[in-house]
Amino acid sequence: MAEKEAQQTEEKQAPKKKGKFKLILLMFIAILCLGIAGVYFLYGNLIMERFFNKTPQETQHVAKKKIEKHLGPIAPLEPFLFNIAGTSAKYAKITIGIQFKDHKLMEEAKNLTPAIRDKILTILSSKSLEILMDSGSRDSLKQEILNAIKVLLPKEDAVTAVYITDIMIQ
Repeated sequence: MAEKEAQQTEEKQAPKKKGKFKLILLMFIAILCLGIAGVYFLYGNLIMERFFNKTPQETQHVAKKKIEKHLGPIAPLEPFLFNIAGTSAKYAKITIGIQFKDHKLMEEAKNLTPAIRDKILTILSSKSLEILMDSGSRDSLKQEILNAIKVLLPKEDAVTAVYITDIMIQ
């Protein structure tokens, strides 16, 4: 009887050793993977630069931002209040800001404010409710306004951007 109990205890102990070995092996592999991921996280940019001759994406983004155009002064215009095309009962109020290349050009454009407002008002009042409500079509609207303003100014590159800062439709 003692021999049977000894054999049963040996059989029970043998699988436990294999289970422990598998568990230790899995833990070792997990720690190794985490270590590799940590090294890549900390030194990934250096590895890419040294072995693959690629610059890190962060420095590329910083370089692109420095190359991008410098933000010039922005001249806010008084709000535009106009009837929406196609409906006599609806009107809109839109506030626009114009970004210039530098302060000198902005001062020159202040003399042309009535002509600029007239061009913008003509463009805005010709737009339908759907165009004014759709945020996707606002980019094309801003581009159309930008092109109309560029025609009025002596230098075509004087205006760099048009911003719609406020829009209300009633």
